[in-house]
Amino acid sequence: MIYTEYKFKKAAPVWARDYEKDMNRTLLFECVLPREKEIFLHITAQNDYQLFINDELVFAGPARAAHGFYRVDELDISKYLTKEQNRVCVLVCGYHCDNFYLVNQQAFLCAEFLANGSVFGETGSDFWRAYLYSSKVQRVERYAYQRPFCEVYDFRSTTPLSKADSELALVKYDISTFITREVSYPKLPFEGKSAIIGGGYVIKSDSPSQFKAWWYDQISSSKYGFPKESLEAVTTEYLCGYELVSKPEYGESSLCANEYITVEMRANLTGYIKAEIECKSDTTLLLSFDEVLTNGKVDYQRMECVNGILYFLAGGKKYTLITAEPYTFKYLNIISIGGEIDIKNFGIIRASFNDDEIIKTLNDKADAQIKRIYDAATETFKQNTYDIFMDCPSRERAGWLCDSFFTSRVEYLMSGKSRVEHSFLANFVMGGQYEKIPTGMLPMCYPADQTDGNFIPNWAMWYVLELQEYIHRSRDFDFAMSIKDRIYGLLEYFKGFENEDGLLSRLKGWIFVEWSECNNLGWDINYPTNMLYYKLKSTVSELYNDSALLNEAEKLRETIRLKSRLNLFFCDNAVYNESGVPCLSGKCTETCQYYAFFTGVATIDEDRELWETLVNDFGSERKQNNKWESIYFSNAFIGNYLRLELLMRAGLKNILEKDIRGYFDYMALKTGTLWENDTESASCNHGFASHVLIWLDYLGYIDKK
Repeated sequence: MIYTEYKFKKAAPVWARDYEKDMNRTLLFECVLPREKEIFLHITAQNDYQLFINDELVFAGPARAAHGFYRVDELDISKYLTKEQNRVCVLVCGYHCDNFYLVNQQAFLCAEFLANGSVFGETGSDFWRAYLYSSKVQRVERYAYQRPFCEVYDFRSTTPLSKADSELALVKYDISTFITREVSYPKLPFEGKSAIIGGGYVIKSDSPSQFKAWWYDQISSSKYGFPKESLEAVTTEYLCGYELVSKPEYGESSLCANEYITVEMRANLTGYIKAEIECKSDTTLLLSFDEVLTNGKVDYQRMECVNGILYFLAGGKKYTLITAEPYTFKYLNIISIGGEIDIKNFGIIRASFNDDEIIKTLNDKADAQIKRIYDAATETFKQNTYDIFMDCPSRERAGWLCDSFFTSRVEYLMSGKSRVEHSFLANFVMGGQYEKIPTGMLPMCYPADQTDGNFIPNWAMWYVLELQEYIHRSRDFDFAMSIKDRIYGLLEYFKGFENEDGLLSRLKGWIFVEWSECNNLGWDINYPTNMLYYKLKSTVSELYNDSALLNEAEKLRETIRLKSRLNLFFCDNAVYNESGVPCLSGKCTETCQYYAFFTGVATIDEDRELWETLVNDFGSERKQNNKWESIYFSNAFIGNYLRLELLMRAGLKNILEKDIRGYFDYMALKTGTLWENDTESASCNHGFASHVLIWLDYLGYIDKK
């Protein structure tokens, strides 16, 4: 079954009249509940909602779904109803913009309460009142190319969860495609800062720097963001316009005007930033953050994100500030511009996989280094498995294929279930044809709306590889059969790009092999892609008992072996010459060799010399002792991971463990999480990287709790 339907008994989806298509519009929905022994709230929204009861954040949702589908949360809120009359607030933000993180469709709230088997207090009745949440500034910059908007708040005349004066008229929507949440509910625990590690004073720059993200000056589409000239507040003007000057003595819980401190978290963590602040005088409060320190400082644009939260606060007031979105950081600057503040408490309300679902633990065979790597991998898994499998919880929060192939194995290992995986795979095939990408193709990440219509044909192949493993884990054969037409539609799409040899040639889209020289060798006939195509065909033939397709796959394997070999190594690509004849480029990458063995195009028996060369001359120490200068290095994603997978398959435990220590301990030491690349140049918290746990389990370091 792809999904399970849910039916609201009375509630209707509602949003404010005259604000239906507004970008970045947040509404506050409010009602009052009496104290009861048992009250449930069934709720969903588009895009995001936060549930507050008596000013306490108790939940945030919903779990994401495909276009036109909405997952419903069923929450027992009884323990939060501690007063005779309890104020319930739901903040709902409708982003209405294309991004990699959330689908772009009509914003709404749909909710109803249940007590003693009876439904009451439903949206669509006068039980709920709705107001503009005008304290959250609407017309602001994008946070990132892949995610919606920055958060800017003006609390000079209001406080958090204050409502506008005028109640809004609401419009009901005819939406019936509600489905169950399926994935587990997070706990949202609070974790405070670990230490204050620096501070100093703030000066306005005479020559402000420029925000350098490649996408920053390309906001033109009305579906993407606001024109710069229309912005009400510009976070980057503050981030770039002020300089932080460290000094040996700095405040801790109190900041004078134009001072800052840098706080450190226990590890690189993800969640809703929470700060309890008392303002002595009017203040512009700026939070800037990142996963690592760069030259000893927080670089708020290292990942081309606007890693800043901006607040305008009034003197003489106390505030409890909680962000609307989760963010990821280990280091954060608290900057007070123009006023004096006392910091009563600071930390993060964690957004991650529920610890109660984890059934495995590290055993006493592990030394300190293995423990660090295990802890970092576990943190990475939890932070990237919130409601779907994400690439990273920071820059994108996106559900990328290929990444999910690796993370899905970890979910099953650590929880004994594949609930997130089922939800993730189902999202990709729930609806009909996707806008902007060719018929038969799957999105590269989803749920999402990519403005430019880009897609990665390789990633659609990884969907099928993961599907096969999901079926083996879950025994959910019905799911595979229910999407058979979609899988064969994908094969039909690729068929149109086969040349006379049966090789994929001049594919459209972004040919992604891995973050290394491989990605510069994707033109014309790319052999790692064709190796994956062989694996795709053989996998589909196995899933659906298709002998004709298996014959096609075996012919393709022999063609790849015949045409891509360049002496010892497989060549990455062939390029058509002026006569239209494909000629090998002569360029070989380490990762191409791993693709060959991973897909079965190469085998240890048939290619023993190449295999032994890879095992003995490559690996985690290669950069210190490189015997093959003509072979381009692998990166973490996914070359190094394919290598480790192959070492496990071959039973080479000693080499596997040596490489695990060499590839990952420096990451664990620096951030307590595992990274997208083998350097800190990109995300330092990437879901696929948690796959290290699979190999640690194989090496005997992980037991049941």
